[in-house]
Amino acid sequence: MRALKVILGVLVILAAAAGGLYVTDRLMAAPNLAVAQGPESSSSPLTVETIPVGTGNFRDTVRAVGTARARNAVNLVAETGGRITHIGFRPGQSVAKGDVLLTLDDRAEQADVKAAEATLAEADTAFTRQQQLNKTGSASDAAYQTAKAALLRAEAELDRARVILDDRRVRAPFSGVVGLTDLVEGQVVDATTTVTTLDDRSLIEVDFSVPEIQLSRLEPGLRIEVTTAAWPGRVFEGKVSRIDTRVDSATRSIALRGEIPNDDRALTGGMFLQVDLVLAERQQIAIPEQVLTVEGDRHLVLVARDGVAKQAEISVGQQVDGLVEVVSGLSQDEQIIVTNLHRVAPGMEIDVVARAADAPATAGIDG
Repeated sequence: MRALKVILGVLVILAAAAGGLYVTDRLMAAPNLAVAQGPESSSSPLTVETIPVGTGNFRDTVRAVGTARARNAVNLVAETGGRITHIGFRPGQSVAKGDVLLTLDDRAEQADVKAAEATLAEADTAFTRQQQLNKTGSASDAAYQTAKAALLRAEAELDRARVILDDRRVRAPFSGVVGLTDLVEGQVVDATTTVTTLDDRSLIEVDFSVPEIQLSRLEPGLRIEVTTAAWPGRVFEGKVSRIDTRVDSATRSIALRGEIPNDDRALTGGMFLQVDLVLAERQQIAIPEQVLTVEGDRHLVLVARDGVAKQAEISVGQQVDGLVEVVSGLSQDEQIIVTNLHRVAPGMEIDVVARAADAPATAGIDG
């Protein structure tokens, strides 16, 4: 009797297990059956949006770091030593070429000029008298030549005295902006004392270097774009003005110098600059990066052709601002599929709808 109960219990357990497996299998099969029988299982084409192939601006650039320098920059010093009697500038002031910036005590030099002027007047009078006597034959040629030589020496001495007097003044050799100075009136300086600095900042030059591999592509006039931490978000444009004649054997790079218009004086000498040298610019077919699929070394994109999704293998170039440059593999009249990319398969029939021109997927594309 006990054995019979055990057998019946085992049978009940086996029956319950079999029933549970059957019910589970039916439940799991139900969604697939619903999908297969639902309205979406119909043979109607999948609706996708497309955009036309556009173009983008791409360029070849080399990035470097450079140092700014004023086109003309000099440390001003006096020609001779002496005591300062007048300082004619303020730090940061714009001055014109020839402006007197500093004057030294010149009383002795002014006296020398007056003495030279007096000597010249005497020599001129003596020469005029000898010239008249020579014309009438009352004086010898030797006396005439002696008077003429004395006149020339007097003129030379006056010129020399005036130059020495002018050397007591420090003048601006070109127009620009003067820098700081520690000098004060009454201070004694010599010919090695720096009076101030003078910089012509209307045009800023930038010195930078690029790898020697770019040598064949370098030429004066290439465009440069310069940025600096001092002016965030601002780009200064200029051009290459000079190319060095030698490659640096230590760094295997060649030095270049660029010129940047600086009308607002935003840049100044000594600044650290980041330079982008533009070697070439081009208009090229471009697609949004989100439509690109990469499989190993293959680059693929889905296109719509005659109501059917096709897969095109392309060669790509640069990637800039969400756009991918297409070197080959797409024609200008292709329509790029931009929606339902995870559901579209090559060869599938599709219902094509053109995406609005202002939709996000077309951002940056010129249709």
